[in-house]
Amino acid sequence: MAPPLSRRLLLAATAAAAATAVPAAAYAKGGKAFGRYGSPDERLTADTLYVHPAGRGDHATVQAAVDAAAPGATVVIAAGTYRELVHVTSAQTGLTFIGATGDPHDVVIVYDLAAGTLKPDGTTYGTSGSATVKLDAGDFTARAVTFANDWLRADHQGVSGTQAVACRVRGDRSAFFDCRFLGHQDTLLADSPAATVVGRQYYRRCHIEGDVDFVFGRGTAVFDRCEIRCLERDVDFTPKGMPFAPSTSGEFDHGYLAVGCRVTSDAGDAEYKLSRPWVPSSNPTAWPSLTVRDTWIGPGVDAAAPYTNMSSGHPWQDQRYAEYANIGPGAAIVDPAARPRQLSEDEAAEHTAEGYLGDWNPQDEPEAEAPRSRDFTIFVAGDSTASTYAQARRPRAGWGQALDVFTTRGVTVDNRAWSGASSKSHTDQGVLDAIAAAIAPGDWLLISFGHNDQKTDDPDRGTDPYTTYRQYLRGYIDVARLRRAHPVLVTSVERRRFRDGRPVESLGEYPEAMRALADEEGVPLIDLQAESLALWARLGEEGTKDHFLWLDAGHEHYPNGIEDNTHFQAKGAIEVARLVAKAAASRRLMKGGLTGLNHEHDPDEITWPESISEPPL
Repeated sequence: MAPPLSRRLLLAATAAAAATAVPAAAYAKGGKAFGRYGSPDERLTADTLYVHPAGRGDHATVQAAVDAAAPGATVVIAAGTYRELVHVTSAQTGLTFIGATGDPHDVVIVYDLAAGTLKPDGTTYGTSGSATVKLDAGDFTARAVTFANDWLRADHQGVSGTQAVACRVRGDRSAFFDCRFLGHQDTLLADSPAATVVGRQYYRRCHIEGDVDFVFGRGTAVFDRCEIRCLERDVDFTPKGMPFAPSTSGEFDHGYLAVGCRVTSDAGDAEYKLSRPWVPSSNPTAWPSLTVRDTWIGPGVDAAAPYTNMSSGHPWQDQRYAEYANIGPGAAIVDPAARPRQLSEDEAAEHTAEGYLGDWNPQDEPEAEAPRSRDFTIFVAGDSTASTYAQARRPRAGWGQALDVFTTRGVTVDNRAWSGASSKSHTDQGVLDAIAAAIAPGDWLLISFGHNDQKTDDPDRGTDPYTTYRQYLRGYIDVARLRRAHPVLVTSVERRRFRDGRPVESLGEYPEAMRALADEEGVPLIDLQAESLALWARLGEEGTKDHFLWLDAGHEHYPNGIEDNTHFQAKGAIEVARLVAKAAASRRLMKGGLTGLNHEHDPDEITWPESISEPPL
C-alpha cells in the first residue's frame, strides 16, 4: 500500500489543483474569478476587497488586503494557495474572509513555522507565534477557507518545539463556516484575549485535523457538526495523540462544546485518546472544560480509557468534563470510572450553543448551498433492499443496483448499500467514512435505512427511531454537506405484507422519524415507504410476487426455490429504482441526470458483478 500523503505533499496537490482544475470552478459564474461575490469593478459593498494570486484583484496577498481593510470590511479570496503569514490585529474588528468558490479546498492560507523554529534574532517563535493566521480582533467571520500549517517533524528532527499552529483565534465572537484547519500538533488554538476575558467562538461544519492536542486553548468555543480528524502518526507508542486539550480559565463558565460532531481517524483502533486537560504554568488556576454531546466517536478513540492527563498534578477527573448521548465505537462506556459525568437530559439542556454563546447567535446562519453539476455521482447508503448482488445470486437485486438504468451519460451510481446494515452498523463499520473519502462537491447521497434499525435486540444494529436513529442519519447529512454534496433522505421501501388484500406498514416509527428529520434539517425527502405501499396496492397480493424474490424450485441459483417478502428480483428492483428516480425528478433533484423514467427496462440492463466486497469500503 502506498504511504499516505504528507501534509506538504497534500497541500502541494491542492496548489496544483488550484492552478489547473480550480479556475474552471472559480470562473464558472460569468467568467468571474470571484464567483458570485462581485469584482473590483462591481463590488458587493464599498469596503469589499478582492485578493487574487495573479493580480486580478485589489491585492495579491491576504495580508495586503487585511492591511488595507477598514473595520467591518469583507475580503473575498480567489482560488489559490497563499503561502504567507496573516495577522488580523485587535483593532481590525468585524472583518470577513470569504473563499470565492465556496469550496475550502480551493482557498488555502498556509505557512510552515513551529514553536521551535528560530527567528533571525536567535529566539524561537513559541507555540502561539507559530500560527499561520493570527486572529486577534472581535467579530471575525470566515467562510470556505482553509487555514494550514505544513511544518513537518520529519523535516526538522533536531527541533524539540514541534507545536505548529494553523490558526490562532483570540477575538470574541469569531465564527467559521465550512472551513478547514490542517496541521499536526496544536492545529487550532481556540483561545481568548486573556485569562480574565472571554473569547466566544463558533465553528459550523468545519474540518479540523491533527494529532497531538490539535484543538487547544481557553476559548469558549462551540464546534457544531464538525469533523474532528485524528491523523495517522509514524510512532511506535500509544496514544498517538488526542484532539482536545482545553485550558479554560477558572473564571469562565464554559470552555469547549462539541455537539453533533464526528470524531474520525486515519490511525488504528484505540490509538487515540479524546482529550487531556491543559493547565498552563502561566495560568495555574485554569479549570479545563469540555462537553462532548450527540457526537459520533469512531473506533480510533480508546473507548476503554478515552481521557488521559497532561500532568499528574491536574488529573482529568478533577476538571470540567462531561458527555451526553454520544454514539459510535469510541463512545461505548466500557468502564464508567474511565469516562466523565454523563449528563441528564435537564443538564444537557444547559450545554447548547445558546447556553455557551449568550446573546450572540451565529448558529442561525442558513446552510450554504452545494453546487449543481451535469456530471456527478449518486452514492447510495442503505441496506439489503438497495445493495448490489453478485452473479451467483441473480436475479436478486437491490434498487441501488438498478438505479443506473435511469441515469444519463456522465452520471454514475456508487452503491455503498450493504446487506444487513443499519444506520448504526453501516457507520460504525467504516462505510460512511469510505463514502466521505470518495464523495465530491455536486454529488448526491441517498440515505435509506430502517429495516435493520428495527432490530433493537441487536446492539450492533438496533437504534431508537427518535434518538440514535436520527443521530446516525445526521452523520450522513453532515458528511455530504461538509463536502458540498447533496444529501437526500429516503424512507425505507416496504416489505410485501398484506392483510385483507391490502398492503400494510411494517417499519414502525422509523419512516416518520426520518420525515421529521428531513423537515428539521431542510433536507429533500423521497418517501419510498409511501410510494412503494401505493405500488404494492396497485399490483395486489399476487401481482407483487414477481417483484419480490419468489422463485420456484429448480432455479439455477435457488434450486430449492425461495419466497422472500423483503428482497427483490430484477423486475422489482427496477420498479423500486423507478420510484426513487421519479420522486427525485419531481422534486428537481439530480437535474439532468435521470432518463427513461417511463420506459420499459429489461432485467438484463442490470449488472451483476462476479463478486462484491462486504462491507463496501
